[in-house]
Amino acid sequence: MKGTFKFSILAFYLFLNGCKSDSVSPSNPTPVTPAPTVAEIIKKNWSANTVLWDGVSQFDKSSASNLIQGYNQYKLDLSNPSSLSIIEFDGKKFTGKYSLSSDNQKLIISDLSGADGAPSGTNGTVEFKVISTPTTNLLVIETSSPYVKASNKVVRLSLIP
Repeated sequence: MKGTFKFSILAFYLFLNGCKSDSVSPSNPTPVTPAPTVAEIIKKNWSANTVLWDGVSQFDKSSASNLIQGYNQYKLDLSNPSSLSIIEFDGKKFTGKYSLSSDNQKLIISDLSGADGAPSGTNGTVEFKVISTPTTNLLVIETSSPYVKASNKVVRLSLIP
C-alpha cells in the first residue's frame, strides 16, 4: 500500500512538472509595433523628384535644365485622409478625393475641381498605378492611361516628401 501511495505521489509530481512551460515570460515584454500601412505611409505632402512622359525624362529636381520646369511647383497633398489638393506643373490648383484600391496597387483621385473645372480630359478622375511599395521617402505612381495635359503621354511621377 505504501508503494502504491508513493507511486501515485511520484506520478502526480511528474504530471505537474510536465505541464509547466519551459519558457520564462518577461515581466515587461517589449510591445510589437505593427508596420505602417500604405495608407499611413502616403499620408503627406509630396513634390516631384523626377517625371517621365512615355519613359522620356521631363523633369529631374537635381537638374538645372528640364524640359518642363513647372514640375518645380508640383504638389500632391495627401496629408488629409480621403481629400487632396494638387498643384499641377502648369500652376493650376485642384482639390478632390483620393482612395487606394484594396490591394494598394492603385491610387484613385476623383471629384477633381479647380477654378477652371476639372483637369482637361479627366472628367474629374485620374487613376494612378502604384509602381513600387511606397516608403516614407518615395512614392512612385504612373497614370493608368495617357494624360491629356501631358500631350497624351503616360506620366510617371517619382515623388518625395
